[in-house]
Amino acid sequence: MRVRLVCSSVLIGVLSAFVAWALHWAVVNYQDVTYEMPGTVTTLRFAHGPHGVDDAEVPVVLDELRDFIDDRSLALVIGSAGQGYPQLVVADPEGVVPWYAPARSSGSGNAAAAAHVFEGTYSQQQWLAGRSPSLVPDGVEVVGTMVPPEGSGDVQFVRTLGDYRLPPGDYVVTTTDPAELAEFTGILHRAGFEARWTRRLPFTGHLTRDPVFGATVVLLGAGCLAAALFWTLGLRVRAREFAIRRRHGATRLALVRQVWLRGLAAQAFGIVVGVALSGALVALAGREVLGRTEYLLMSASVGLGLVLAAGAWLAAAVAGTWARNGAGRAS
Repeated sequence: MRVRLVCSSVLIGVLSAFVAWALHWAVVNYQDVTYEMPGTVTTLRFAHGPHGVDDAEVPVVLDELRDFIDDRSLALVIGSAGQGYPQLVVADPEGVVPWYAPARSSGSGNAAAAAHVFEGTYSQQQWLAGRSPSLVPDGVEVVGTMVPPEGSGDVQFVRTLGDYRLPPGDYVVTTTDPAELAEFTGILHRAGFEARWTRRLPFTGHLTRDPVFGATVVLLGAGCLAAALFWTLGLRVRAREFAIRRRHGATRLALVRQVWLRGLAAQAFGIVVGVALSGALVALAGREVLGRTEYLLMSASVGLGLVLAAGAWLAAAVAGTWARNGAGRAS
């Protein structure tokens, strides 16, 4: 029976680790599409509308947008798309965007005229070489560097929302309130944009739509069910033994407890082996050395696997030690 427990627990360990990896990847993907914005956010895709806007109206609309964000303590990250500069534009009056910590400009002192190039980009290489980055607009002063957020792609720099024309692209705002979103969309409409689509992105909704996470959860559930049935069949071989012990004073609870406790060590060994195997597979597939995050995931996988395997083994012990009256009597 120990061999059955170890082999089945290895499978549960592998599947538990895959669930943990899938959850981690879902979190990373969520950060990609939300630029690591905290809480529940909404992403709106805006494109230039047919009505346009006069240059004289741009500062007025931008003041209205800043007042809207300030009054409601929101944060906004704009990822430009289509024609324009490869930039992110941030409005963060409460300082909640984790990666955005702008320094003051050494020149005009106008934060909107300052930009930070992202580390590892072509623009950073030009700036460190003493040249003006060609992908940064004229009149914008580069005052430092920042670590780019998840999902920034080949975006080169970030700057604060100012009195310049807003770019078309993805507008990620920290609200899902319909009234606030309607007001926000109205302001952008007056700025010459029209909304192409709107997507609310609570993490739970993102997670339920993640196909990899869903598939791994289903596989883990099926694996636990199959293991429980497999272990139950293994215990049913000892049905006569259990029946005889019952007739000689052993209680059902004592039998279940004894069988269950004796199998936990073999299960724990199998879970650890399965999780270690999954870590080796991930390291080989990614051709990378596992880091602190990966080891934390593997530790969590061991815990998850132990809980699920112990529960399945308990169910098997209950079902496997059940004996009909009269079983075990000599024929």
